[in-house]
Amino acid sequence: MTDVTLYIGTMPYPAKFRFADASVWHNVRSQILAAMDAGKGTIEIDRKGDKVVYVYSPFLQVNWVEAGA
Repeated sequence: MTDVTLYIGTMPYPAKFRFADASVWHNVRSQILAAMDAGKGTIEIDRKGDKVVYVYSPFLQVNWVEAGA
C-alpha cells in the first residue's frame, strides 16, 4: 500500500495530488527525479481522466510526503 501526497508549486496554494497505487507513484516520481537531475523536463500526472503536465525548472517547487515511510 502506498500513501503519498505530492505538492507542486509554491505556498499558499500548491497543486496537491494523492497516490495510493505504488506503480503510478513510481512513474511520477521517476519523472520528477529525471527532470530534477537534468534541470528541466516535464512531469505528467493523470487526474480524473485528464493529463496535467508541469514543465520542471529549478524554480518549480516539488515536495512529497510518504506516509508511514
